[in-house]
Amino acid sequence: MPSGGYRAGAGRPKKSATEKVLEGNLGKRKIEVVDFSDAEELPATPAKWLSDKGKEMYKFVYEWLQKIGCLKGILPCHLEEYAHCKSRWLECEEQNSRIGLIVKDQHGNPAPSPFVGLAHNYLKQANDAWAKIYAVVRETKLKEWDDSNPNDDVMEKLLGGK
Repeated sequence: MPSGGYRAGAGRPKKSATEKVLEGNLGKRKIEVVDFSDAEELPATPAKWLSDKGKEMYKFVYEWLQKIGCLKGILPCHLEEYAHCKSRWLECEEQNSRIGLIVKDQHGNPAPSPFVGLAHNYLKQANDAWAKIYAVVRETKLKEWDDSNPNDDVMEKLLGGK
């Protein structure tokens, strides 16, 4: 009769999450610090393929990045993706405002507007692209935490060891 194998509760007890965080290097990998000092700056002119709203959004975010001094380390494709998705989201929202959230189908019955789903998808893509941009901003410019800034999350400060 076999009696070996896994037994619940057997073995060394697992460390709690707080112990892991206090140790610092959770993955036990060599920590590599990325230096953005030799990185190229973000181009000031938006790509030609962007729509007018997309170019306007690109310039707006570029000016903000320039104001905080964080033009290095951000890939141009991330800013272009953000500007493109955000401008498409604005177009869908304009259509939702113009025709409403419920439309009639070919039989005259009420149906949800297709622009609602499109707007949701574009907003999700824009938020994903913004997360890529803001991750670089957070790592390069927000070394000192500002308690008056709502973007400086307290849990992120604790878990990041900053």
